Amino acid sequence: MFGALRWGSCSSYDMVGISMKLLRTLALSIFVVSAMAVGAGTAYADPAPQGIDWSQPLMTPAADGGSSQVAEQFFPENETKQDAFDTMTNEINTGWNNAGLQGMAIGSNVGMAIGCVSIFPNFIAGCIVGTVVGTIAGAVIGIGVGNPNAQPAVEKFFATP
Repeated sequence: MFGALRWGSCSSYDMVGISMKLLRTLALSIFVVSAMAVGAGTAYADPAPQGIDWSQPLMTPAADGGSSQVAEQFFPENETKQDAFDTMTNEINTGWNNAGLQGMAIGSNVGMAIGCVSIFPNFIAGCIVGTVVGTIAGAVIGIGVGNPNAQPAVEKFFATP
């Protein structure tokens, strides 16, 4: 016998081949059965806290002068951080409404054009990566152009302890 087969008696080769195939088949079967046995237990969890009123806006500060629901959930008992969060989200929202969408559209088109003609290994992957990067950059730039107070509000939020 030549090639991938080894010299020797036919019965010894068949035994090695059968045992390898059996081991490969059993390994996958044992893995699947083990995964099913481990995952078959009952999961127990406490219900999530219901501190959010879903009938009210999440990011809008309360009418009585309190913080937004999101700020109260993320930063409990930290009034300065809650106020900085509410200011930041309001400024970003204003910037988005003024020029964020337009900046995102321009950025995604420019990013796609640059990604498709750049030196990425695959032009399709370059188009996808360029579009994603351009969209994010365009949105950030558009929000900054739409509201110059957005960037200082974000910096103040991150600087607030």
